[in-house]
Amino acid sequence: MVTGVLGLLGWVSSHLILLCILGAIGLCVFEVVRTRLADDASRKRVAFRLTPSKTFEPDAEQIWRYAALITRAAMSGPWWTPLRSRSVRLRMTADGHHPLDFRVEGPAAAEHLLATSPYRGVKIAKTAPVWSAKRALHTVRAEFVLKGSPARNLRQVPLEPDPLQPLVDALATVRADLGEQAELCLDVQRIPVWQLWMRRWQLLAEARRTALRQARQDHSAATSVEDSWRGALASLLSPEEQRPRARLSLPPRPRPLDRNKVLGKLQDPAGLMRIQILVRCTSDQVGRAEKRLGHISAALDVFAGGNRLIHTGQRLGPLRFGPDHRLLRKGFDKRWSTAQVKGHPSWVKVDEVAGLLKPPTVHCVLPVMPGEVPTYVPGSPGAEGLMVQGWLTGPDGKDRLIGSPLHETLFSLRVGKSTYGKTEQALCQIVGLAHAGVGGLFVDPHGDAMRAAARYLAHEPIMERLWFLDLTGRLGEKARLGTFNPLSLERGQRPDEVVRAVTDAIAGPLGWNDATHPRALTVLTKAVEALVEVNVVAMAANAPQCQATLFQIRTLLTDPGWRGQVLGVLGEKAAHWWRITFPSFAADAVAPVTNPLERLYANPVTRAFLGSPRSSFDFREAMDTGRLVWLCPSASGPTDRLLLSILFADMFRAGLSRRDLPERQRRPWHAFVDELISIDNSSSSVIAQVSEELRKFGIRLHAMTQLLQRVTNATRESLMQNASTISSTAGAMDAVSIVTKEWGGAIEPAEVADLPRFHHYLTITARGRRVGPLLIRGPQLEELFADLARPGQERALRAAADANLQARPQGELCVEAEGHDVALSAFLKLRKRPARRGAAADGREPDLSAQEPPEDDGQEDYELPPSQTDA
Repeated sequence: MVTGVLGLLGWVSSHLILLCILGAIGLCVFEVVRTRLADDASRKRVAFRLTPSKTFEPDAEQIWRYAALITRAAMSGPWWTPLRSRSVRLRMTADGHHPLDFRVEGPAAAEHLLATSPYRGVKIAKTAPVWSAKRALHTVRAEFVLKGSPARNLRQVPLEPDPLQPLVDALATVRADLGEQAELCLDVQRIPVWQLWMRRWQLLAEARRTALRQARQDHSAATSVEDSWRGALASLLSPEEQRPRARLSLPPRPRPLDRNKVLGKLQDPAGLMRIQILVRCTSDQVGRAEKRLGHISAALDVFAGGNRLIHTGQRLGPLRFGPDHRLLRKGFDKRWSTAQVKGHPSWVKVDEVAGLLKPPTVHCVLPVMPGEVPTYVPGSPGAEGLMVQGWLTGPDGKDRLIGSPLHETLFSLRVGKSTYGKTEQALCQIVGLAHAGVGGLFVDPHGDAMRAAARYLAHEPIMERLWFLDLTGRLGEKARLGTFNPLSLERGQRPDEVVRAVTDAIAGPLGWNDATHPRALTVLTKAVEALVEVNVVAMAANAPQCQATLFQIRTLLTDPGWRGQVLGVLGEKAAHWWRITFPSFAADAVAPVTNPLERLYANPVTRAFLGSPRSSFDFREAMDTGRLVWLCPSASGPTDRLLLSILFADMFRAGLSRRDLPERQRRPWHAFVDELISIDNSSSSVIAQVSEELRKFGIRLHAMTQLLQRVTNATRESLMQNASTISSTAGAMDAVSIVTKEWGGAIEPAEVADLPRFHHYLTITARGRRVGPLLIRGPQLEELFADLARPGQERALRAAADANLQARPQGELCVEAEGHDVALSAFLKLRKRPARRGAAADGREPDLSAQEPPEDDGQEDYELPPSQTDA
């Protein structure tokens, strides 16, 4: 055996060069085969996008479980797969459209593992893997490795605030229009046991050598002190009994090693993994990609502790030899496209890089990208599909005027102090919509908003479709008013809908219901039904000027003779209630019904506005033709609140009546309601019903109020539930806390309460998702529409609005309302049914319900009293 071994060694020494050549060839073949196998395995990969919700907040245990899941997924695949391709990649991308797109890529065999996640509040969607990087004129590459002892730790960054925040801030200014993109890839791989054992052995061996070297240095230092001339002189000068004895020369003995201290994080293999961090930045402009890489490097400094992350390469003056060098670029690009892990062994624990193993959480403030919220440019074609919101300061410090898509801006709610910009923002929006050809309603208590917006609305296309209703009464009898008859049927209104709308409009503000005021509610309903039936007869006779109004309810309930004429045109069933049931009521049964109507009649403005039989103002026509309606109510007392209730009830009825139109023909119509408290108290639950039921019919509601807690519960809950846009300026803590609670605590109430003037926090809906809360500066008319201002045209605007509405002097309308009972009586006499045979002869009112109506050829003529004819 010895002879054979010696012979073998002699043969090897004689053929050493041949064996080296064969060994090199074998290694090359082995490396080529392993590379081919690794490349084949890397081509079979899947990718999933992780989209976190706004409330995503994982804990350390969820991150640990996800790390265990992806390290298990990294080891999936055939047994022959080389170790370098057994990895899972976490790709974080900023491209100017998304602040930080988070994807996970891994072997196709691990698809069932990667499709799941322990994270709650994260949507996982399969997507296409990224095989090649985006091409640009300028590209920089970098690889970040662990610098320091393998046993030491990076800093354990807490999860609040989000560890990704510095990285998000570094990538916030990426611009897609300049071809910019920044990507950070974190490749995760499980560490084989044998490599861990080898690393531990190396650390222990190095520690022993270090300890022995230190012991030798200590022994040498002590010996040198004794042998030095200072030591000898001290020994001679000391007394004999105090002289130190000569020490025996013993070999140095190192101190015992602390195994836990030497091995550090390698002592416990749980949660230990190998990582590879690759970064690639591109841009079409010189220097921007390099600056972006510097920002990312600074963002990763947050993990610096016992160890730190540095990018590889050596710098020689202005030159740097690293992954971006043309000699190393090909190898980097291959690892970039295949996710193969090679190079520096960076070993970390899960808790060291926990911030990189998850998408951004609720504690990460994401910038608003230009693609998320559209930019509003006044006067541009793109502005026609947007509603302006305000000025948003971007990550680069520049202000951008943003808007919300009109088709996604269904309802909005604004809260905050008076004079802090709510109305000004709404004026900018209604002016922008008006110039875009969109119709709407602006409720302007006291008319101040119209004075501010008139110069920007004085354009021919807007003047042709503007209706202005000034119900404040400030101009007296000289004022010109349009007319509105809630009982009118001249535009095809359904009688049953009119009855229901008017009854609810009057009963709501008065607090009537079946439990508290059943008799008054019954009398009101029957009176409205009777007068609507009179209007049906008037329209059948082609006499819309002979329709009854709200004020005829008083006459119907208090004038028996006039009531008898009305019963003459009613059907048998309706007339039966008036003859049998109504006389059984006490004399004071009609007072609760007539009192509010008497107050309406006593006010000259409401008498003129509601007293005409024909309506020049109609909500349905305004909605279908894109009219711009400017309504200025007084809203200062119960009478004005009743008028507002009647108007909003008719608006709700008109909105519901659009069900007869195909959905594509329902033009959007935006209603802006200022001073929501007054309007809501006036209109009962109509505001809530509008926000709940009129979305499908094209009606959009935008409400403004100072104190949201004073709004009725039904309206508040409905608006908060359905609002596409919610904003708040500064205000009382109790008022703004309702809004901040809706935002899930993203903004503290104290922060909102201390906002400067004209600044808002708001959330908007864009591309199907809620964006915000965003801090914006509210727009102002002068800075947005200065080019559209036409000062001095306010009177022409008002004259055009009066002409569109066929407005007449208030005094003339009051005269018509006062004489309408007589005119309607003359019409009823002509339409009265003939008395049947056997009528009662005892002086009582005959039963007209069973009488046959006269034949009507539709061409009957009749005369009105002279005063009414003149009117």
